[in-house]
Amino acid sequence: MKRTISIVALALVVVMMMGCLVACGGGKLQAGTYKLKEVSGDGAEMYDGMKDSITLEVQDGGKASMSIAGISSLELTFNEDTGKVNLQGSEVPYKVDGNKITIEDSSGKMVFEK
Repeated sequence: MKRTISIVALALVVVMMMGCLVACGGGKLQAGTYKLKEVSGDGAEMYDGMKDSITLEVQDGGKASMSIAGISSLELTFNEDTGKVNLQGSEVPYKVDGNKITIEDSSGKMVFEK
């Protein structure tokens, strides 16, 4: 009887932990157009003055492009398995929370909102 209770308790703990991970983990990356809403860190003052004109266009499959005033564009690739975005040859952690994408490492943070 004790063994059955232990197994059931362990199964409940595992289910609860998985639920917490799913709830606390970001969301799924959604295709669409995102605007830069917040920037901090290295070079933040350069981006802060023109953040209203910086957009991130995300396509299905994780491909994306970031543009300034619709002119210049930078290609990015989001990898949902690793939680990192490839940005000019560097892999930077990102997370999705609802309609926000946050790209952040030790050099700074950029928050885009759909």
